[in-house]
Amino acid sequence: MAQERAVEPAASGRTAGLERPGWTVFTDAAGTRVDVPAGIFTEQVGPARRGEGVELQSADGRAKLMVYVEPNDEAFTPERFVRTNLKVPAGALDYRRITDRFFAVSGVNEGEIFYSRCNFPARASGRMHCIYVAYPQAEEKAWDDIVTRISLSLRGSRN
Repeated sequence: MAQERAVEPAASGRTAGLERPGWTVFTDAAGTRVDVPAGIFTEQVGPARRGEGVELQSADGRAKLMVYVEPNDEAFTPERFVRTNLKVPAGALDYRRITDRFFAVSGVNEGEIFYSRCNFPARASGRMHCIYVAYPQAEEKAWDDIVTRISLSLRGSRN
């Protein structure tokens, strides 16, 4: 039987590993490629809650990252995808950028900042390559550069 262990937050009161992100490149069989701070996201939780991929979390459970691919069978544009799938009220978004090739949205929900981005395929019915990051709202400034690097590095096959 597996033994459970309690993990305390980092001594500074910040997410474990935040001081030393330890960047690596994550790739998968679907062609997704993204810079991931492996020094923060040290635990694999299991499969992503959306699409096909993986969910990771920090050792203290305060931050989460999903990297996944999702089919775009409905051939949604990024704008229509956000309009149809947004799980929080549009007014809860602090950041929203939508182009013909991707969307990125961010906001606060229950004390956590969330950031979601999906890059859309060249063909309307191909797969979207996506990330979702969530972390404590109190750590916003410490996460700004980290989330920016993750987001801007996201790549995937364009089919």
